[in-house]
Amino acid sequence: MLLDGMYLMAVGCTDHPMRLRSTLAHELGHHQLDTVDRMADGADWAKRSPEEIQADAFARHLLVPIGGVADVVDGKAVTLATLSDIVQTYLASPSMVAIQMRDAGAIDADICKQWGQMPAGTIAARFGWHPEYQALVEQSSRPRGPQGLMMRAMEGYRQGSVTSSTVAKLSGDPKATDTKATLAEDGITPVGAPAVSAPPPRDTGERLTPVELLALMGGSE
Repeated sequence: MLLDGMYLMAVGCTDHPMRLRSTLAHELGHHQLDTVDRMADGADWAKRSPEEIQADAFARHLLVPIGGVADVVDGKAVTLATLSDIVQTYLASPSMVAIQMRDAGAIDADICKQWGQMPAGTIAARFGWHPEYQALVEQSSRPRGPQGLMMRAMEGYRQGSVTSSTVAKLSGDPKATDTKATLAEDGITPVGAPAVSAPPPRDTGERLTPVELLALMGGSE
């Protein structure tokens, strides 16, 4: 979305946490590679453009460095458990990890294709870290506002210009009615306007002249 000269890039929630991370990294790649504005209207979305392939590569190397893959393998026998270790370490999809393992020379193209088709949840269940995977699923299923936006919203709430329901909506809190109480428990409450009082002026007994009164009221003689 183009808004006021700035591109806004957002990614929807999903119950596939590794996919969410790769999508975020892909969109970051478009930003870093300055290809955000090259997704023209009417483009063939079924065909991967060079810009899309480039953003895929950016995400892959950002999330799963080949050097890190080589360190995990390090001359050991490569098995499906190796794939699981790298997926769990880098929280990347089996497809992305398999490609990096292939490019690092750890597996061949056939194994890369076979392992790349395995769901991350299946691998997590098989190798004993399914509870951790479920925690990632819950996290990726919940909407989250950008940290900078949330920080400004919280300051607005403290100053009384933003409501707790707005904070709840931005943070993806499903229990908006409890947000105010939750914030209070964390020590975050709206700051009331300071009570400003001044003593009444002392009557000196002196009276303003008609000219002085007229001047105070903005008039003229």
